[in-house]
Amino acid sequence: MPLLSLPNECFSDILSFLDNKSLYKCLFVNRFYCKLSIPLIWKDLFTTPISNKLSLINTLLSCLNEDEISLLIPYAINFNNHTPLFEYGKFVKKIDHEYCVGHIMAWLKTNDDQDCRVQKLISAIYHMIMRKGANLQEIDITVSQNGFYSSSHIIDLPKFSIFTTYKPGITNLRSLNIEVDMNSSIDKYQNITEFLTMLSKFCNSIVNYELFIHELNEQNIFINPFLEIIKLQPLVRLLMYINDHIDEENVGNVEKILYTLEFRSETLKELLFKFLDFKRIDLSFISKLEYLEHLEFIYCDGFTFNHCEALSKKKLCLKELKLWHCNMEIDLEEAIINSLCGEALLKLSLSAVTIQMIKTIKESCPNINFLCIGLITGKSLDSMIPLICELSSLKILNIKVGYRVDKDILIRILCNYLIYVEYLFFDFCMNIQTFRYFANNCRANLKKLIITLDNFSIRKDYLIHVKNFQMIHNSLKVLGIKKYDDGLGLTNNEDNFCWTCIEIGIVNLLKSQGIDIVSSNELDFLFY
Repeated sequence: MPLLSLPNECFSDILSFLDNKSLYKCLFVNRFYCKLSIPLIWKDLFTTPISNKLSLINTLLSCLNEDEISLLIPYAINFNNHTPLFEYGKFVKKIDHEYCVGHIMAWLKTNDDQDCRVQKLISAIYHMIMRKGANLQEIDITVSQNGFYSSSHIIDLPKFSIFTTYKPGITNLRSLNIEVDMNSSIDKYQNITEFLTMLSKFCNSIVNYELFIHELNEQNIFINPFLEIIKLQPLVRLLMYINDHIDEENVGNVEKILYTLEFRSETLKELLFKFLDFKRIDLSFISKLEYLEHLEFIYCDGFTFNHCEALSKKKLCLKELKLWHCNMEIDLEEAIINSLCGEALLKLSLSAVTIQMIKTIKESCPNINFLCIGLITGKSLDSMIPLICELSSLKILNIKVGYRVDKDILIRILCNYLIYVEYLFFDFCMNIQTFRYFANNCRANLKKLIITLDNFSIRKDYLIHVKNFQMIHNSLKVLGIKKYDDGLGLTNNEDNFCWTCIEIGIVNLLKSQGIDIVSSNELDFLFY
């Protein structure tokens, strides 16, 4: 079937896999590709690069009607009123309010939070987006001095009526992300308070809820709206982050939020905690979440053996569990893992693993296929690594190591025992001699491999050893390269690897062997 005979929906689905840089190129192919690319580019408009802020706001202002423009005239806001090529507002699916404010203030060239023009422009742009028939799926709201921009850049939402006058508006909202300083003044954020209070009367489809709290306060204007959203929305995923100490005065608000989760016992599948102190919190509410599949504790504190008892009251059927840099003794962490592991578990991430944990996994998790582990010391490597390699269901392995781990010994043990794993991520640097040993002696027929390099001057030597690995196994399909010094990986565009002439020859040879070379962030969805 000719490509152009495909329905537009199929083309849109294909283009949705492209990043914005590639989508922008599609604008210049022909009008057909342009019409399909514009909605994808504009669905999350305020994440455009800083250099595009001015042109973005200019384009939005060109979409204003006469009534919206007339409201700006008294404030001497001047802009070019040219006719837009598309009705851009109707394509918007996500609004990050903090980023929106940042774009507008950059366009106005102001840092003054008392500049009334900012609020007027926000209201006009939001009104235009809603009037055009935008079907909002996600909104991010920040009411905090710890946000992306400085505290002076935190401006209130427009009036709530703007979101409800035109359909569909927020009727089909699926995701709500809130970052809040609990000591924020109600006078400064009346519209945000009204938005959170009234939201559930106009929308009943929120499935993803992310709540970031920077400061706790016993008397807080946002608590009741938070609780109502949990009670009334069919939440499937909740992320809760508290960057403050929980004491006797403020623990009540945290308990209210957590214990309200019982209302979501039949819908909640993913529950993620970051930076929470559970010292005064009873975790028995988790056992009441009948359909919970995914549980994470990241940088959490205050765990006790009483929590293990609470988690053991009713066996959860978790498919995914993450305990990452939580402050607790090893024996307590082992007990928690023992309480939560089971036959249903498929994915497990542990920042500090012990041989007892691996034994528990082997005994209790026969279907485990993903393991992300941190090796803090080299103790018991010779007994721990073989146990991991005996997990026949394990297909994806991500290994991080501490400075006390002998990487050469680790690699030699892995080479001797690793058989079943197909996707392997070395989230640490190893010298070229150690990697050469791995490439020549690994027994596993790897399909995807990520290596981490801190010295790109000898990158060609690593590529040569990858070529040798492929000559032995003929199994590798994808090689990911992570740059260690910034931890962010390389760009998605392969051209930005900046290969040398010698490296280009090796890369072409690897491609001829069926290996695609990508930046590590293209494979993150597999290993995290």
